[in-house]
Amino acid sequence: MTEEKKTGTRKPAAKAAPAKKASTATRKPAAGSTTGKTTTTRKTAPAQKAKKQAAAMVKIDGKDYPVDALSDQAKAQITNLRATDRHIEELEAELAIARTARGSYAAALERELKTLDKQTLQ
Repeated sequence: MTEEKKTGTRKPAAKAAPAKKASTATRKPAAGSTTGKTTTTRKTAPAQKAKKQAAAMVKIDGKDYPVDALSDQAKAQITNLRATDRHIEELEAELAIARTARGSYAAALERELKTLDKQTLQ
């Protein structure tokens, strides 16, 4: 069973900052000073959030499903699949590191054995 998330033009949450719509600026005076510090607070409109959530789709075995139509158990299993996929990716990265290290150890052993062979032959 394969699972793909389909959200249209929306980027993955890990790489993209949340959508930012409205901006309000507030001026807070510094303690004991007549000059102030300006900070900006950005908010996303609630209707825009609801629209994005309603439009979220998930592709399972080539078929699209609206996320909000899935049962809580199905959503939990999707969460489990995603966590497991991330874990597999981490393990594959570790395996690649281990294989690279093994290759280096094998090359070092070959060099040592060649040195030993040269010394033995003399």
